[in-house]
Amino acid sequence: MKISSFNFKAIFGTLFIATAILFLSETAKAQSTDSTRTPEGRASALTEKMKTELSLTATQYPQVQAINLKYAQKNEDILEGAEGKFAKFKSLKSSRKDKSKEMKAVLDKGQYKKYEEMVESAKNKARQQYKDKQGAGNE
Repeated sequence: MKISSFNFKAIFGTLFIATAILFLSETAKAQSTDSTRTPEGRASALTEKMKTELSLTATQYPQVQAINLKYAQKNEDILEGAEGKFAKFKSLKSSRKDKSKEMKAVLDKGQYKKYEEMVESAKNKARQQYKDKQGAGNE
């Protein structure tokens, strides 16, 4: 079967464009994932989420950003530390309580209630991911 040069060019061109789109989308996904691998990236992503979900004011935004960055860096140090899992868990729990106290001073009552719901939701998601990971290891 003979393929005409026109069909070959059309097929090759389509394949090239599809490959380019796939490459660009994977690059964009990798960049967005890379930005949350640092404490600064995680703090920025969380602050943006909070800005939307909690309707932060222009005054609150930099205060919340500073708190998120402070605790993202602190938690990174805890996680990279030499302590055992239980000691890390206790330190992270203490850190979360301290952060909540600081957030309570910045947010109004309604915002703080939504913040607590966000924290609880994140804890539940982390628990579920841990359970899923443990269940996958048993198979």
